[in-house]
Amino acid sequence: MSATAPAPHLGTGTFDISGTAPIPLTRLVGVEVRKLVDTRSGRWLLIVQAALIAIGSLVLAVVIARNDGTAALFDFTSIAGGVTQLLLPVMAIMAVTTEWSQRTNMATFTLEPRRGRVVLAKALAAVLVGLAALVVAVGIGALMTGVSGLLGAETTWDPRPELLLGFALLQVMSLLIGFAFGTLLLNTPAAIVLYIAFYTIIPGIIAAAASLMSWFDDIRPWIDFNMAIMPLSDFGQPDSELGFGAIEWPEFTTSVALWFGLPLVLGVLRMLRAEIK
Repeated sequence: MSATAPAPHLGTGTFDISGTAPIPLTRLVGVEVRKLVDTRSGRWLLIVQAALIAIGSLVLAVVIARNDGTAALFDFTSIAGGVTQLLLPVMAIMAVTTEWSQRTNMATFTLEPRRGRVVLAKALAAVLVGLAALVVAVGIGALMTGVSGLLGAETTWDPRPELLLGFALLQVMSLLIGFAFGTLLLNTPAAIVLYIAFYTIIPGIIAAAASLMSWFDDIRPWIDFNMAIMPLSDFGQPDSELGFGAIEWPEFTTSVALWFGLPLVLGVLRMLRAEIK
């Protein structure tokens, strides 16, 4: 009894996969999760992220206690959000670009020639690992809230589910934007630089342009992602109108389509057609 391997089409880098059963998506996702957490770079990225959150939260707990302040759960969640919003997208970028820079994509696409399913598995794996990291971050925040109480500060444990859900949505959207940049560029340093520019520089450029041109100020809410998600990023202010009720959904949807949808579509098309070397 002999097995017949899929026949490659010369010059295209694709395979004739008719008659071959696809690898279950759950297995693909499991493999991609292991790639994220088993590699040295991925493991250290998660360790550094947890360490930064813990150190920053501990400093805040000490400061609040020494100033006889009140420690709220979302005081520490906001610190976690600042760290994860920068580092989780880097992890998502690495999930999609590492194989292209290390040239292990040939093995991946040989085992599963349906590239679209591989891209989907990578995205799902990044989201799952990201959500697990957020659970750890919130857990660290809860621990540090308790530490503040032990140090003599008053504590507030109001979980405010809408804020917690908004926090998770904000982090997942940032992670997926990083993933989209990774698919678009297929180069780890370039994608990280693009995301950092999107996170730190581009909002300032948009704000400056809006202050100089009135017509640009009118369209700013539609293209400024940071402005669109502002209601989800203001934590720890119980008197503010926060959460989903304060989101302008048309502007939010448009900015997400611009910064996530467009790069992702272009990036996936590139991955589906790129020659594997």
